[in-house]
Amino acid sequence: MKRTTIAALGLALVTGAALAGPGDNSVVIGTSQEPTVLGGDFLSVISNQAVKAELEQYLNAPLTTLNLDSEQIPVLVTEVPTAANKRLRLTDLGSGKKRLQLDYTLKSGLKWSDGKDLNTDDFAFVFEVAKAKGMALVNPDFWSRVSFQAKDKQNFTVTFEPAYYYDATVSMAGFTPVPSHLMRAEWDKVKAAAQPLDADKDATKLNELYRGFFQQFGSQSFINSGKMAWSGPFKVDRWTANSSITLSRNPNFTALTPQGGADKYAQKVIYRIIQNTNSLLVAILGGGIDAVSSVGLTGDQARSKQLLSRAPGRFDVWAVANPTWEHIDLNKFPIQQVKDLTFDDKRTRQALLLALNRDAWVKAFFDGAEPVSNSWVANVNPLFTDNVTKYPYNPEKAKQLLAAVGWKPGPDGVLVRNGKRFEFELVTTAGNSVRERSQQLFIDQWKQIGVSVKPNNAPSAVVFADDFIQRASEGKWMAFMFAWTSSLGEAGQLFQNKNLNSGEVSVPEKANNYAGQNVGGWKNDEFDKLTSQGAVEFDEAKRKALFAQAQQLWAEELPALPLRFRSNYYVVKKDLVNYTASAYSGVNGYPGWNSWEIGWASRGATKLYDQAKFGGTTLAK
Repeated sequence: MKRTTIAALGLALVTGAALAGPGDNSVVIGTSQEPTVLGGDFLSVISNQAVKAELEQYLNAPLTTLNLDSEQIPVLVTEVPTAANKRLRLTDLGSGKKRLQLDYTLKSGLKWSDGKDLNTDDFAFVFEVAKAKGMALVNPDFWSRVSFQAKDKQNFTVTFEPAYYYDATVSMAGFTPVPSHLMRAEWDKVKAAAQPLDADKDATKLNELYRGFFQQFGSQSFINSGKMAWSGPFKVDRWTANSSITLSRNPNFTALTPQGGADKYAQKVIYRIIQNTNSLLVAILGGGIDAVSSVGLTGDQARSKQLLSRAPGRFDVWAVANPTWEHIDLNKFPIQQVKDLTFDDKRTRQALLLALNRDAWVKAFFDGAEPVSNSWVANVNPLFTDNVTKYPYNPEKAKQLLAAVGWKPGPDGVLVRNGKRFEFELVTTAGNSVRERSQQLFIDQWKQIGVSVKPNNAPSAVVFADDFIQRASEGKWMAFMFAWTSSLGEAGQLFQNKNLNSGEVSVPEKANNYAGQNVGGWKNDEFDKLTSQGAVEFDEAKRKALFAQAQQLWAEELPALPLRFRSNYYVVKKDLVNYTASAYSGVNGYPGWNSWEIGWASRGATKLYDQAKFGGTTLAK
């Protein structure tokens, strides 16, 4: 009965998708997550999802992007700033800090999808909104260091002070405009309402004002109204909740023209949302999916005999090394629940990690292809070091550490301290089969040392919304299993409390309007010092040494439980070309970085990239 039900579900999922592919020059991409909003980059304020970032590569054209070799290429601008073309200027400010100025010229004749001119007003607007008082930003340090000056409608300068070592190559790659002609009037109303409010005393009111503004323009209803304007190769035709997002070619996108003309490449892209990854696999086997998103199949599914035996002649299956770090963040804010669980004591955190047999886990779940992680820095990053404290499986040592903290076995075997049982909930994304199975394994292993853990799962749109993931300080979660995808611009932001270069705080709590990426609330002055100094160090050897010290400090303090560095698994139909990724392509390693070039060879699309040359391991070809 169960197999019949799954098969029926798979048929239902591919219904209506029979024409997918060369037949109507469309591409259907299967994903296991749904974005909460769509729009410009600054909408990451209320939704910081991988699927959103990936999908918006089709909709929002950047100034520049990184190709598969991590080289900057111009998209909306005429050329990449360099010292040679005198568009890049670096000034020594003393005390080890530098100022970086980058001059850009927008290409002529740029238009939004609604036909309105795209010009420097649209970039100035992004800066104005992001720098508004009390704005809750995921990356406040970036906005505190950067400034914008328009010379005219086509030319502008971006200044970083102090400059970080990666600003010239990474910071502006992927930076996109927003349609100021659509949003200006409403933003002026928000500004007027915010004007009498105090950034500290009225943080909650400001947050509500700004959130309402973003929600208005990023919501499904507004996008389906057809009023939203897009700068990229595609525009949204229809967003059907829990089902699909249909994109069509933007006829006003003239910034880049692929070889042979845009008509030779995909004219429609459909993101089919199938949150249960087992059902997604069925849909792929049924023929209704042309390619898989970076948020799609789990490693065991991509390597399954069911898929690999049926792939030859139909699909290429790739495992691509990725700077995506799977981990369990623990709440470390000074609240009662944290004190009761002793999550504020590193010995407790170390014990929880020692109780997990991660080596056996990656071998059983991923055939050892995805390595255990020992810090937050991706193993494909040049700053990575393996010389850190490690925590091999040792449940007896875990018990000793917990006993030293004051935990004692209770009558039912669950540890007790000061009358409080050692029990908490572990949150993760519902429908992701590998996470849910891993979650159950970890729960069973923690039970062996007297720790009682229950699953608490919800869709990605719920757990990654700012009113959940950014609210650990309010006790919204105690332990959260998820992943961060990093870029070549590693500066330690995920675990900084205060950036000593900018003075910005990265721990999201009410005092800073819940801004920042350090969602677990860890605070360590030495870590802040090392990473802040490393970010402004342009000497490669010195920078690596500083980040090596930071990684060792992190591994000893263990503010989060490192699990593994992921590979992304892509299933791509034969004949579909240029749907490729590498560890750092498109800034964050998502396919779609070159969305204007994705298409079917049988429809005239030219194959420009071979995945095997860019970190791809062939599972089936």
